[in-house]
Amino acid sequence: MLALADLTGRILAHGVWCVSDPEVFIPLIAHEKDGKRGMMRVARDTLEEGVEEGKRWLDKNPDGVERAMLLFDGYLTLPGGPKRDALFLRAVEYGPAPLVVELALPYVPGGTAEGFKVGSPKVLKSDGIAEDRWEEFFAAFWVGAKGHADAAKVWARHLDDSL
Repeated sequence: MLALADLTGRILAHGVWCVSDPEVFIPLIAHEKDGKRGMMRVARDTLEEGVEEGKRWLDKNPDGVERAMLLFDGYLTLPGGPKRDALFLRAVEYGPAPLVVELALPYVPGGTAEGFKVGSPKVLKSDGIAEDRWEEFFAAFWVGAKGHADAAKVWARHLDDSL
């Protein structure tokens, strides 16, 4: 679980770094096997096709990785809140009892009147992580996020917890 949390933090931080410039975010898959990490973009004719292809890749795990995640851009509406741009992350720790975590990270795009802002991750779904382990999960998550030094600086500089 902690390796998944670390990789999740690093990849979500990478996503923050990417969306800090107002460009189209291409869905990406990050994975880890035997301590080696890799990343690949899922560029298709439409973003939706890229997301669907990424979800199929996660479901099939064609490379037999230990953990993987799909990161993509979309819109999030939290109860009582407005519709916001958000990065969505679906992370899977494969094995006999797979762990699945889905997070959303709301943000305000750069190039807008408000300027770039990014919030804190919101847990949308978790299968296999006990309620009493979330503090441990997020401690490892933030270690991973800070491990992407350039992205961590952007996140810290533009953090707005009201999102």
